[in-house]
Amino acid sequence: MSVLAWTAREAALAPQGLVSTGAATPRLLAALARREPAELARLSAVATRSLLIVLGANELLPWIDGVRYCAPEPAAPQLWLPTHLAPGLPMDLLQSNLVARAGRSPVLLWNEPELLLPLDQAMALTPALLDWLSRECC
Repeated sequence: MSVLAWTAREAALAPQGLVSTGAATPRLLAALARREPAELARLSAVATRSLLIVLGANELLPWIDGVRYCAPEPAAPQLWLPTHLAPGLPMDLLQSNLVARAGRSPVLLWNEPELLLPLDQAMALTPALLDWLSRECC
């Protein structure tokens, strides 16, 4: 993927997910582990070796120093982006291209590190999944 030009949004999108990397991830996992299983089940997660994405309603997302927030683009709802940034391309065309490239949707387009990640296989958070993520993720 080539480097995109990103611009600051006039008004940030309301978060519907968060992206955690590095030192913020253990703090995030600890905060999630303090939640009741029923509350956890209302959140879902996608992970790679270097980052953890937690999806859910804004009021359910933990607020942790060092994580950044994401949301679907209103003009292209299958395209998730940082809440405070927008790529400098037409959203509908970008969404079409990236969904075709990924072969599924929705997709997260992230600026740093630059990546495209399908979100369709997000798993409901459970205490067992949190334990696994604490050992294996990020």
